[in-house]
Amino acid sequence: MPMRMDEVFETLRQYQEMLSKRVELEKQLEAMPKTIEIQNQMLSREKKSFSEVKEQYELSESSLKELRQALGEAELKRENAEKQMDGITTQREYDAVNKEIREASEKEQELRRRIQEEERRFAEIDDRLHRIEISVSTLDAEIAQKRAEIDENSREISDEVDKLRTEENDLTQELDEDLKFKFERIIRSKSGMGIVPIHGVVCTGCHMILPANFVNEVRQADKIVFCPYCSRILYYEEMEVDESMEEILTGSLVDLNDEESEEPEDSESNDDSDDTSDKSKRGSARKKKIQSEPLIDNDFLVDNMDE
Repeated sequence: MPMRMDEVFETLRQYQEMLSKRVELEKQLEAMPKTIEIQNQMLSREKKSFSEVKEQYELSESSLKELRQALGEAELKRENAEKQMDGITTQREYDAVNKEIREASEKEQELRRRIQEEERRFAEIDDRLHRIEISVSTLDAEIAQKRAEIDENSREISDEVDKLRTEENDLTQELDEDLKFKFERIIRSKSGMGIVPIHGVVCTGCHMILPANFVNEVRQADKIVFCPYCSRILYYEEMEVDESMEEILTGSLVDLNDEESEEPEDSESNDDSDDTSDKSKRGSARKKKIQSEPLIDNDFLVDNMDE
């Protein structure tokens, strides 16, 4: 036995709650890996910095080695020149050896100065390298811990999603598959609101004023009707309306093909009914305007709504 429309609407309202919750959980699942994206970017930058600083460290270490070797050679050259002093017999030999000693000493001093500068630079590089190593290690540990938490939470959320899917299938067994497909698309694109009431002549989903004859079609509640503006499924919900709204609703129920009332014969009656006649004409014009507004095909709206 097919479902009554009131049962369909009630099922859709319950289905909406389940769908909204499941869609939100699925969004959480999708967003979870992104929670460590910043940390991964930081780790990538730190590893790049480590590689660059490591290269500077190796260059500085090699430079120190070369400078110390050059210093050793300069010291040896000076010492050999000093030993030659004991065998000098002429002034020319003395001047030559003395010059060699002086140049070797100056070179030693220059090399020692450069070595001190390079040692300071090497120490700074070594300290920076050590700090980057700690940072990389810390980030690695944090990411590993975060990933473990994400995996655990993902399993819990996935279980909840599966549970909701089972409940949804049990609830919607009698609903048309095409309707269920469209309804889920609406829920995903309309922030979890797929079925909303009409208050007066206003869709509470998009707050647009609907044509009165369209509202009457919804009030009949004999089929699924989609809002021509936001594509949500509509049902009518009674509420208090002001006089102007009530006039529109009441007027829309009147058969527009009814013949107009005969004009009164005496002029006095015509004078007394001028205001009433004007209101009737304005109401009639408004009704014709409202009922002449074209409606959009429901399936077209749903199939072409914004994702």
